[in-house]
Amino acid sequence: MNRAMGAGIVGGLAVLGLLAGASQGSMEGALVGLTVGGLVGLTGVVSTQLSGSSQLLGAGLLTLFLGERMLGSGTERAVVSGFGLLVVLAAVGIRVAAMGRSEGRTKAAHQLALVSSAVVVAGLVVYGLTLESAVSAFLKDDESIWRWKGALGAIWPILVLVGMAPTMAVDRILALHPRVLPPRAAKEAATQALSAALAVALVFPVNYLASRHEWSSDVAYFRTTAAGESTVALVKTLTEPVEAILFFPAGNDVGEEVEPYFRTLEAASGGMLKVTRVDQALAPALSEELKIRDNGFVAFRMGESQEKFKVGEDLSKSKRNLKKLDETAQKHLLKVTRGQRTAYFVVGHGEANFRERDNPLRKLALFKKVLESQNYKASNLGAAEGLANAVPDDADLVILAAPEKPLLPEESESLKNYLDQGGALLVMTDTAADPMTDLLGYMGLSAGTHALAHAKAHVRQTRGPGDRVLLATNRYGSHQAVRTLSKNGTTLQVVLPAAVKIAKTETGGEAKVHTLVRSFPDTWEDVDDDRQKDGDEPGEVFDLAVAVTGPEKADGKGWRAMVVGDTNWASDSVIQSVQGNQVLLLDGLRWLVGDEDLAGEVSNEEDVKIQHTKGQDWVWFYLTVLAVPLLVFGVGVVSIRMRRRA
Repeated sequence: MNRAMGAGIVGGLAVLGLLAGASQGSMEGALVGLTVGGLVGLTGVVSTQLSGSSQLLGAGLLTLFLGERMLGSGTERAVVSGFGLLVVLAAVGIRVAAMGRSEGRTKAAHQLALVSSAVVVAGLVVYGLTLESAVSAFLKDDESIWRWKGALGAIWPILVLVGMAPTMAVDRILALHPRVLPPRAAKEAATQALSAALAVALVFPVNYLASRHEWSSDVAYFRTTAAGESTVALVKTLTEPVEAILFFPAGNDVGEEVEPYFRTLEAASGGMLKVTRVDQALAPALSEELKIRDNGFVAFRMGESQEKFKVGEDLSKSKRNLKKLDETAQKHLLKVTRGQRTAYFVVGHGEANFRERDNPLRKLALFKKVLESQNYKASNLGAAEGLANAVPDDADLVILAAPEKPLLPEESESLKNYLDQGGALLVMTDTAADPMTDLLGYMGLSAGTHALAHAKAHVRQTRGPGDRVLLATNRYGSHQAVRTLSKNGTTLQVVLPAAVKIAKTETGGEAKVHTLVRSFPDTWEDVDDDRQKDGDEPGEVFDLAVAVTGPEKADGKGWRAMVVGDTNWASDSVIQSVQGNQVLLLDGLRWLVGDEDLAGEVSNEEDVKIQHTKGQDWVWFYLTVLAVPLLVFGVGVVSIRMRRRA
């Protein structure tokens, strides 16, 4: 194959890349086509003209890659992938013709390369058996399909690799010896290439096993958490003496990490927290009283109330526990000092709930875990549990999470009576929720029914117009429920996907409404759901979350409610990745039940998962599979050329 053919392949692949880019509305396909074409062209220029059809075979495989990887589905994919397959078959045909024209050792070399090319074709056949159209023809259940795709998905790349490498090696030898081929030269070159390919192929099963048997090693900088603002506030508000007993022997590394943390709390408590460190083996009576069987534990004791948790004795095994020591210590301090509280989730009307299974944006399992960390017991409350008659007397908090159907009049009346008795109510609504006109009107509020959108202040997920309703904001009020957010407004933002407006009305009696979270200016209510700002959709600033305080009773306290114009903000898929939402939830819950003095962040040194945008993932993918190999290849070529000239 001459350089003109190589240049033709370069141009053809570049054109295919440009077509791919046009089909996707971007330059991604063009960049890939140009990169692939450049790779093939560089191979043709620097390989002293490979003598067989391996260059054409490689061009066909790269074209197939372009069609299958970049074009997704449709006519463009079929055209490009079909063209690539034809190029592969043409390369095999050229090999057969070259073998027919050759004699002796040259013919044997072409036969060896033909066998290797057949292995490449076999790999493509196996790949074809992993396509959805092929799998669905003879497999029905998900388990079988998963196993089939997993097995063949690991086999076909290996076949392509171990077939392509010897083919290129044989053509290299044929190019270096166009007249007389030395004995065993082709066989030795193919054997060496096959050995290298098999070594590289080990990556495929190792990667597959790694994905199925996850293993991790902590190589990050290790640091025990410092006492957080919220935990320090907790010990400052202690009204009765609390004892913290640390069960660690002298000189223990974990004990040396834990003790300074508790000494900080002891100093902040004003003498209400006493810290003692003992060796479990040397304090049998105390250990028996607290039911401690080994070192590595921390116990709290206040009167007859006791709590304990394990940190561990081995530093290498206890790092994870030490990184979240502040969170764990606060959880158990709350249990021993405040007693357990009860939170009820209203059910029976299509509300979001911690038992949701179908819609991840309405699943509140992590919400429940946050409640449990604050020493709440979470239960459901519906008509079957007596909501139509009254809210249970032990309810410290009631959560109404975007009911899709209207509450019964009796249920709404029970919630209003609960508020009148000094209750705490968290209400969430969204575009699919019932407007709850009666209940919200009682609090002097109304909720919108159309999603709010902003052209810039939103989360970039798909980089399309649909992202405009994924509102992100750091505009907070001056209320106690958002004190931490207000203080850290430059670093903490709140994300509310598909939020609706919360508006104040004149029907709330003596209730006082305070803005907690508001949108950026130029936010519009997307009435026609087209994610475009139309002339009849003016840009404004909307309240997204508010706090409501009812009229004060004889004890100087009134009922409290927090209303948020979104449900997704507290769902598992959002709250686990947005720190601002976590802070809003924690401080909001604390304010609702009168623990606003505990507002503040809980220290946590656990590593945060790095998440890339779609564009970043695209860049990293092509850097690793194309740019880096091309760079290594180029360095090798330059080194060989320089060595030959020397």
